[in-house]
Amino acid sequence: MITTQPSPRSRRHKRRATASTTRLDIQGLRMVAVLLVIVDHLFGWPQGGFIGVDVFFVVSGFLITGLLLRQYDNTGSISFASFYRRRARRIVPIATLVLVLTSAAGAVVYASSRAESIGLDAVWAFFFASNWRFAIEGTDYFNADAAMSPLQHYWSLSVEEQFYFVWPALMFAIGLLVARRSWPTNVKRGISAAVMGVIVALSFAWALHETATDRSWAYFSTFTRVWELGVGALLAIGAGWISHLPSTTRAPLAWLGLGTIGVGAFVISESGAFPAPQAAIPVVGAAMVIAAGVGGNTPFIAPLTNKVSVYIGDISYSLYLWHWPIIVIVGSIMDVSGYYYVTVLFAAFGLSVASYHFVENPIRRSNFLEPKAVRADARRRRKNRLGSKDYSPAVRYAGLGALTLVTVAVAAFSLEPLDPPASPPARSATDTAVEADEVAASLGPAQSALAAEIDVAVNATEWPTLSPTMDDAITGAQAPGGIAECGLVDRPDAAQCTWGAPDAPKTIMVLGDSMAMSFVQPIKTFAEASGGEWKARSEAMFGCTFVDMDVRTPDADTSAACPERKAAAIAAVNEVKPDVVVITNLHTDIAAELWIPGVKRLTDQFAPNVGKILILAAPPNDKKPADCYTRTSTPADCLSRVTDTWKARSRADRNLAYRVGGTYVDTRSLFCTPDNFCPSFVGTTPMKSDSAHMTIEYGAKVAQAFGELLDANGV
Repeated sequence: MITTQPSPRSRRHKRRATASTTRLDIQGLRMVAVLLVIVDHLFGWPQGGFIGVDVFFVVSGFLITGLLLRQYDNTGSISFASFYRRRARRIVPIATLVLVLTSAAGAVVYASSRAESIGLDAVWAFFFASNWRFAIEGTDYFNADAAMSPLQHYWSLSVEEQFYFVWPALMFAIGLLVARRSWPTNVKRGISAAVMGVIVALSFAWALHETATDRSWAYFSTFTRVWELGVGALLAIGAGWISHLPSTTRAPLAWLGLGTIGVGAFVISESGAFPAPQAAIPVVGAAMVIAAGVGGNTPFIAPLTNKVSVYIGDISYSLYLWHWPIIVIVGSIMDVSGYYYVTVLFAAFGLSVASYHFVENPIRRSNFLEPKAVRADARRRRKNRLGSKDYSPAVRYAGLGALTLVTVAVAAFSLEPLDPPASPPARSATDTAVEADEVAASLGPAQSALAAEIDVAVNATEWPTLSPTMDDAITGAQAPGGIAECGLVDRPDAAQCTWGAPDAPKTIMVLGDSMAMSFVQPIKTFAEASGGEWKARSEAMFGCTFVDMDVRTPDADTSAACPERKAAAIAAVNEVKPDVVVITNLHTDIAAELWIPGVKRLTDQFAPNVGKILILAAPPNDKKPADCYTRTSTPADCLSRVTDTWKARSRADRNLAYRVGGTYVDTRSLFCTPDNFCPSFVGTTPMKSDSAHMTIEYGAKVAQAFGELLDANGV
């Protein structure tokens, strides 16, 4: 038997035929989506770049629904086995590769607690359930103080796959109904559109509710995101009608869609009403771009259809999977600089090009998971090719390009200048200047001893043997048992949250959120060591900022209980008439012009019944131990500075204290040197569990110095 190998010309013709079925404008739209996500995650600009994920949802809903409809039209049925085999070949291999390599990198770079957490994230992601994991944990995707998971971006993949576990079955059921009643295809389309329309409406309504009540669940929940995929599905169902759009409207519609996405990237923010209703902006924009190309090519849309845009769209899935682990893990071992940006970008693109051509495409085009007969037929066809090469010149060039990109990334990583010595640089006038309204005070003996230890820690070049370990500190609670319970939604009675001599003549009460809860321990110690002079009572609550504003937290129960708890705290102050009220809150991004009157409106309700109001500064917050403490780090890597943001908040709190007739207490001396350098440990005690909250052990360590600080401020 004589066999012939297909000519290069016939192979090129076959490739062109395959390419002609690809919507170039959609590939370009994928490019827009993935680049928006990357620049937002890497540079923090534009502020709404994360809406690229919403664009992906619309594209995915359109393409997959279109595939299912074509299959039904051609065969009269939907093969679930065939559908899920294709999805598995398309999604699982590269997703699994990134999960495995990220988990391995996490084990090499991070200490055990964070490495174990990443491994658990990988398990959830492998089973397409990571969105539920992050929602259950109450992760704030935008501003979580805990360390960010390098696998957190898998939540969107989980949402998509959960949608595709249900939607094909619904379409199949609709098809059976239409076939049984011998209804025409248009009826099937109409019923499908009606079903999906109801799903979209219900999901959007639920997203509105969840956005207003529980931001974390709203962001990660499948039920609040289905409407975005559903809009894409509606476009596919209505493609026959949309295809009749006049050709003269296609280009303006596509450009209007792109402009809408661009506007969304700049006007949508992490603090806005997202995902509902603000996600409607990128969803509608993506829908307009897709609709413009239904039934015919969109003219004059070269930014989407040029070869570079289409290629980036081709590799967008790999690029999305790789970029975030690289940003997080490389960011843990490099300072943010030009070298860091080059390393991240070139590594992300290099690995994406390689995985697209050597993992994604070969497996997606293979017969992996196909029935035995299909695999046997494929083997016979391969034998008839006389051993022809599978890798085209284009693929070989892609391999060379990927190697070049990764080499540049490695070079940038290697060429980053070595870290400066662990000791802080010379003190500048800005660092050492005393604020105009800040009064320098002499330190007590405990404060002086603590300051000496802090200075030693700032200049340390090696990690001491910490107790507890930094791993335990990172995962530790923000308040010890017996105190933490007082800050929960369901708290014990007031007697269990009061410490010191019951008949003490003086009372100090604590108000605020989790930051106040972390200060309760040293305040409790102060009262118990006062020789029966003081007793202390906590009216603080985790996640409940003491300000007359609606400050939402990821936990719905906390958000719901907070207004009542603030009212109860005010009532308790008016009943007890304490000698001192201490107010402290976690640093927030609330503007000073809103913050000061917001707190004052609450203090005005009890000020006549209080001897003294102390506005206690939260510790300077900069680096997170979970990010900077790695297997290769030094103490200098975790050395923090007093940030400009903290200084601005300090000025606002100082102004607040003046406005309420109280006293501002600067706590920097408990955490930092006079020139504003703050170590991650003092002696052998880790200082903080995250960027702001001190560890329980450090709270005990500074208790005596804190007592001296209170004494110096008239307590």
